[in-house]
Amino acid sequence: MSKQQRQHIIDIHNMACMLNIRQLKTIKELEEKMIDAHLLSLAPDAILENMDVTEKLMLIRELSLTEEERQKEREEAIPLEDILREEGLEGLLE
Repeated sequence: MSKQQRQHIIDIHNMACMLNIRQLKTIKELEEKMIDAHLLSLAPDAILENMDVTEKLMLIRELSLTEEERQKEREEAIPLEDILREEGLEGLLE
């Protein structure tokens, strides 16, 4: 995240604290529409009705990764079996 993006987030937060519920709801709806538009620009065939905001953001993040970033995530991934063993849940492996 750039320094400019961080400053915008701080500014938005500071302004939001001064707004009433109706105004905040309007801003939230606008942000969700902007997220939908961005997602559709990345994946025109996405079915938005089947996703909540969290899922949309996760998909945008995934679609925005470079191949190098995807490869790095694959290399750093910890197998589920290892996590279950580490947590003492080996019984779930059977």
